[in-house]
Amino acid sequence: MFVSMLRPNLFRPRFLSTAATKTPAFILTRDHILRAFAPLAETKDAAIRERFFTDSIVPDVTWTITGSAHSLAGTRRSLEAHSAASFNKLGQKLRGPIAFTVTRVIVDAEPGPDGWWACVETRGEATRSTGEPYNNEYVWLTRWNAAGKMDEVRSYFDTMLSEEVLRGPGG
Repeated sequence: MFVSMLRPNLFRPRFLSTAATKTPAFILTRDHILRAFAPLAETKDAAIRERFFTDSIVPDVTWTITGSAHSLAGTRRSLEAHSAASFNKLGQKLRGPIAFTVTRVIVDAEPGPDGWWACVETRGEATRSTGEPYNNEYVWLTRWNAAGKMDEVRSYFDTMLSEEVLRGPGG
């Protein structure tokens, strides 16, 4: 008490301006990401699976498949372009869609100047048209906008396995 009488402002909490401490309208959480990715586990009902793409990704997403020494590598600036260059291409060599299971989610503690970032690790399982399994592991570095949708994805996975499937028989 004596100290506070001598220097009354010393122990008083200081707050940043209200503009700096304004709570964002959208806060990215692990649960939000798990709900967003849940439709990718569906392989029988296309309408359920499609919700991942319509509800969780902006149509003009920037989607990069990293690397340079494989046919899927590149940056596409729309969901349509990415699907044509990757999902559809690989899908021609599979008996059905890849069932994705989220195995780990890491979310930034706060948004950066360009939005929220999260790292989503998944396991993807499908059957090749030859009957062999296609089991791959993925890490998607994802940026989320203020509406809670992904507007950028950087994808990392076993590209050697994907190339083996793409060059193999079937489809």
